[in-house]
Amino acid sequence: MSIKQFGMKHFSKLLYYKFHFLTICIFVIYSSLVNAQNDENEELLPFDAVIQSEMGGKRMKFYGNTRLNFNQAYFSNWISGGLSALTLLYGLDYNFNYSDRNGFVWDTNFLLSIGATYVSGSNFFRKADDRIEINSVVGKQMNEYWNYSGFLNFKTQLFPGFTLFDQQSNQEKVSQFFSPAIFQGGLGFYYKKSQNFWLNLSPITGRIIFVSKSFTGEIDSDEKYFGVNFNKGSKFFFGALISGYFKKEIMENITWENKFSIYVNYIEKIQNVDFDWNSNIRFKVNNKISGNFILHLLYDDDLIGKLQVRELVGLGVNIDL
Repeated sequence: MSIKQFGMKHFSKLLYYKFHFLTICIFVIYSSLVNAQNDENEELLPFDAVIQSEMGGKRMKFYGNTRLNFNQAYFSNWISGGLSALTLLYGLDYNFNYSDRNGFVWDTNFLLSIGATYVSGSNFFRKADDRIEINSVVGKQMNEYWNYSGFLNFKTQLFPGFTLFDQQSNQEKVSQFFSPAIFQGGLGFYYKKSQNFWLNLSPITGRIIFVSKSFTGEIDSDEKYFGVNFNKGSKFFFGALISGYFKKEIMENITWENKFSIYVNYIEKIQNVDFDWNSNIRFKVNNKISGNFILHLLYDDDLIGKLQVRELVGLGVNIDL
């Protein structure tokens, strides 16, 4: 083994132990602060942040949560084998609701989720999650639950994505910020029974995918990059979208939250239905700590044409802002 290889091996091992130690310290310190405040503030601290006001017949509500989730596996001299790993995930999920006495409603959701995984022996981090999504619906009330509606939706990622190989120098960049970026907008009907259940039906939906020509310029002329043709920077689609949200308390301190969307393209391959389903079961330990089981299923024929699966299990620290 060369001196360089020996140094890199021990540097990677030292880096992992530092992350392991730092994670334990953060958790212990934070848990101590929470426990120190339990007697005085336990009944006053909400599980989610809520800011609400009502003025002149106008009602506004801002609520959501900030989460730091982590999971880890550690092996030392374990004869059966195994690789130590540490995953950290940071997420924002906030909502703004507005309504007035004239029947105008406006609901907006902002979602940010980023994360990284470090595997012992590796000299680089791997993505665990990387998403930005904004969804906004405006409506004019028809009756108690139904509204005429228009919506806008935006999705992209923050950091470059790579095809992973054994060595970092052999990685291939396949995506980046705003490549792809998906904009959707349409008209339809918005059903909202409560903050825990809503459904938006949009039979008239435009969809446009933006990508960087640095990617489409390198593919073959008969290939597509996230649905965009060779040497092009965008592509327009027209179809119908159904999106919704459902949240239910399964039992005390256990909630099940679902976000989903179904898209049909009128112009081409109408038989191929794209869907996006994100399910999160949250186990509340106390006002600041919870466990999470996240299952995310995504199929988009224009992006990759294969079922994408993301599953995460971890312990979370919830910070209300």
